[in-house]
Amino acid sequence: MSARLMVLLNGSPVRGSSVDLLLEAAAEGAREAGGEAEVIRAYDLRAKACIACGPDATAGYCIFHDDMDPVYALLERAHAVIVGSPIYFDTVSAPLKLLIDRCNCITPLVTLADGRREMVPKWTRTRRAAFITVHERAGRYDMAERTVRGFLKWCGAKWEETLAWPHEDHETGSVPDDVLARARALGSRLTQSDPLQP
Repeated sequence: MSARLMVLLNGSPVRGSSVDLLLEAAAEGAREAGGEAEVIRAYDLRAKACIACGPDATAGYCIFHDDMDPVYALLERAHAVIVGSPIYFDTVSAPLKLLIDRCNCITPLVTLADGRREMVPKWTRTRRAAFITVHERAGRYDMAERTVRGFLKWCGAKWEETLAWPHEDHETGSVPDDVLARARALGSRLTQSDPLQP
């Protein structure tokens, strides 16, 4: 039996950023709990934007075959999912949003045998999930969280919590140790938790 897989989607453009460090801490927590962890950096992906191709576009995932293909495979295998991003104009970063949009095909619009059209998920909603974000103290993250929660539901995961670190400085990777410990504990908890009942 393979170890439980945590998939972490990283929307930070900066290696060593606070989001980067928090996701790595969560990945460490997952591994310490006996699981596996795969971090996907959205800024490293070469992927086309979603074109809303409509019902019955393909029997597989997307009509495009690019760096999103392994992302779909990892999400399908995932036991848990964590999405991490800084806040850009009240939402997630653009490369992460592109990744999210391309996951529309995980619950595609299909034509049923009787001619009706419905959104049909490719797998059951058994994954636990969370959102990790870093934002300026005077800012807000609720709209980004709404985007992430909708995405998680669409890809077969249930949002359980948000770990948000509001900061005042602009130093790269200045997240404090106690917040890193919370991220590590989050990764451990999600890994050890039983799958949700579909």
